[in-house]
Amino acid sequence: MRALLSYWSDYFTPGADAPLSGHSTGQIAQHLYDLLDARLGCDYVGEQPVGGVDADLFVGHFWAFLDFCDLNRFDRRVAVYPVANPVWTRELLLRLAAELDVPMPWWDIPPRSFDHHATMATADAVLVVGNSWTLSTFPAEEQRKIHLVNYAPATAPREAPAPSTAPEPRRVCYVATHCDLRKGFMDVLDTWSGIGADEATLDVVGAIRPPWDRLLAAKVGGNVRYHGFVNSKEPAYHEIIRSCRFAYLPTYSEGQVGTLLEAIQQGCIPITTRACGIADSVLEHCVIVEPRDPEGQRRAILEAVAWSEDVFQERRARVADAAGTAHTWDRFDAAVGRMVEEVLA
Repeated sequence: MRALLSYWSDYFTPGADAPLSGHSTGQIAQHLYDLLDARLGCDYVGEQPVGGVDADLFVGHFWAFLDFCDLNRFDRRVAVYPVANPVWTRELLLRLAAELDVPMPWWDIPPRSFDHHATMATADAVLVVGNSWTLSTFPAEEQRKIHLVNYAPATAPREAPAPSTAPEPRRVCYVATHCDLRKGFMDVLDTWSGIGADEATLDVVGAIRPPWDRLLAAKVGGNVRYHGFVNSKEPAYHEIIRSCRFAYLPTYSEGQVGTLLEAIQQGCIPITTRACGIADSVLEHCVIVEPRDPEGQRRAILEAVAWSEDVFQERRARVADAAGTAHTWDRFDAAVGRMVEEVLA
C-alpha cells in the first residue's frame, strides 16, 4: 500500500528545513508525513497539483484537494482542514470588513475558485484541527465525516534565556503571525484605547500591513510596545512572552492558534474567544471573551491583571495541566492513526 501527502512546500519538505517549518502548518505536515510513511509508505508533493499518480490513500490540504483528486487515481481520500469552515469564515470577514471599513484579507482565505461543498463531498473523511466551536462552523451533514484533532506547541528552543525579571502582573501580549482582521486586531485597538498606562501594558508581536499600522499608531497611547514580526524560533520571541502574564488574542476564526499554545507553554494565561480553537478542556480555565465586544474584553483584562499572586498561579497551573493533557503530538498521532485505519477499512 502507498499514500500520497500534499501540503505546503514553504512549510514542509521531507528531509529539509522548510522556511516556515516552525509554524503549526509545518509541524502538522511533518507529523502527517511521518505517520503515513511509517504505516503505508508515503510520497510527498507540495501545493501544486500533479497528475498520473496511483495511490491507496491520498491526504491533502483542502485548498487543492479537488485538483489532485481529478488528476489522479486514489482508492481513499482525506481532506485536511486546519481551519474553521472557509465558507463561514469568508462570509464573516466580508461582513466585518465592510462594517469596520478595512480591507478584506483575501490572501488569508482560499481563492474564489475553491469549492468547499465539492471538497467535502469528494472526501471519504475530513481531518479538522480545532475544538467544538470550530466543528460548529460546519453544517451537521458535513460534521459526520469530520475527525477533530488537537496539535501541540512547538518545543521552545533550548537556547532561549530565562526572562531577566519575573512576568509583570499588568503585562499582556498579543502574539500573531499577522495583526489583521481575522485575528481580531480591531478588537485589540478598540479595547486598548480605553485602557490606561497605569492599568495594563500590551506587547504586540506580528507582521502588520496598511491600514493596520496607521490604526495602531492612531488608536493607542504609550502603554503599547510594538515588536514587529519575531520568528518563533528566536529566543527574543520567547523572552517577550515569558515577560507577560496574559496572552490576549480575540480572534474571529481559526483552526487552532499555535501562538496561544506557545504562550501557555511559556507560562501565560490566554484571554481569548472560543474561536481560537484550543481544546474545550483548556478553555475552561482560560479567560473567555466575546468577539466585537471591546467593553467586555476591557473588563475581562482589567479583572485578570488585578488577580492576586495566588489566584494567578493557581489558574496558570490549571491551564498548563489541561494543555499538557489535550495538546500533545502523541494524541494527535493516535487520532490520525485511528482515522487512517477507519478510512482504509
